[in-house]
Amino acid sequence: MFKTHSPRKYYLFTVLVCTVFAYLALSWVFIYISAHTNYRCPSTFNTPSNWQLPDRYRNKESGTDMTIAQAEDWQLPHYQSVYFPSRAKNVYISGWYTEINKSAPTVIVVHGIRPNCKSVFESLLVSGMLAKGGLNVLNIDLQNYGDSSKTSRFIAYGQREYLDILGAFDWLIQSGYRPSQIGIAGLSLGAVTTAIAAASEEQIKAVWLDSPYADFNQMFCDELKASYLPCFFSHGVRWMAYTFLGVSPDTIKSTDVLTKNPNLYLFLTHGTKDKRIPIKHAYKFIEISKARDSKLETWIVDDSEHLEAMIKHPETYQKKMVTFFRSRLKNNNKK
Repeated sequence: MFKTHSPRKYYLFTVLVCTVFAYLALSWVFIYISAHTNYRCPSTFNTPSNWQLPDRYRNKESGTDMTIAQAEDWQLPHYQSVYFPSRAKNVYISGWYTEINKSAPTVIVVHGIRPNCKSVFESLLVSGMLAKGGLNVLNIDLQNYGDSSKTSRFIAYGQREYLDILGAFDWLIQSGYRPSQIGIAGLSLGAVTTAIAAASEEQIKAVWLDSPYADFNQMFCDELKASYLPCFFSHGVRWMAYTFLGVSPDTIKSTDVLTKNPNLYLFLTHGTKDKRIPIKHAYKFIEISKARDSKLETWIVDDSEHLEAMIKHPETYQKKMVTFFRSRLKNNNKK
């Protein structure tokens, strides 16, 4: 006699297969939305010598009561386009280099997530602040951004891009700078990438982090909740990202910088009204720093949204940033 199979078992099996398929399909959708890039950089017309703030900051009829930065105050009279290898194999990085005084410290500026690149106004504003403060500046495009090498249609959330920052560090040393002269200023995801780079290279002595996330899993969970979706999708996203893209966004954590480079000085700034990367990520950095006795200075900016402190408080932002790098980096007085 042949065995008969219960229709109920077939039904349950079908439901299970469909559920797993839907779970993985949605996980892939989340990966695509959060990591896929078309290499677009809408601010490519900007240069260090000629750039503007977005209309929302320049429109005097917008009703804003902000005392905002003026682009004209921070534009640079000169810069040099440079191109150099990343520490990643077969990757080349595009940058804008402004030399003010070769004996002074120099700072690598790292932009945030796509569609940003080195020509985004935040990077140019920070570059101008540093240069106007007498520091040399190297503003770079990470791989898969701007004019740097295109290696993938998916960004790696700093897990690969940190090697581009280290390539910039190497290029500055080859250009005559000492490691003790070189700092990094990272913005948003660029701050995460900067933290990863500094955790892996002990010669880096000072980094400025503006609005990084402390934990990718928590950040992704927050974004799922904002879309009214449960956090358990994060497991599928991590598995598919590792399996199909070879990337695990939380392999190297941004907070590792607090423990893996004991001689590093850090400055962390974050806005209390940040909706993109909530202020709780800054508090996590502070909590870990206190437990590990790390060299962390902070500036928590009231009523400031994501990367907005530099716009609302440009003079204060510049003073704090330039003072930090001048006090933590060295001049090269060798004749």
